[in-house]
Amino acid sequence: MSIRRFVVTTSLFTALVSCAAFGTNEQSARVPLDRLQALANGNPVTPLPPTFSAQATKGIANDQLAMYLAGVIDSGEGQSWCVVASNIPPHEVNQQLLAELQHDLQQKKSAATANSAVLLAAKLKILFPCN
Repeated sequence: MSIRRFVVTTSLFTALVSCAAFGTNEQSARVPLDRLQALANGNPVTPLPPTFSAQATKGIANDQLAMYLAGVIDSGEGQSWCVVASNIPPHEVNQQLLAELQHDLQQKKSAATANSAVLLAAKLKILFPCN
């Protein structure tokens, strides 16, 4: 149980440090699309101690990605897009969004440095319009 508590505490601390790092100035507040791709590939925002297993590292990256996507989705839910009304489970919504963003990365190299929140908002308006 103490190992689990350590992993959870470390995950939360890592998320807080990441948020603090993102918020230090306008430039670092942007999360580029290639950074989301790295999270999707199991690479957390912040480096973890080498004692973390590959599974724990990937789990933390997945949690960070899910939190970021949830924040973007919540920012316009019910006004600009209506994800909840679609009745699609959150993990499937995330998979759809990531597939769309992956397509953008493959189409244009310039998309890698684009602001992922802006791209996600555009995708959400198309995929989950409010009627």
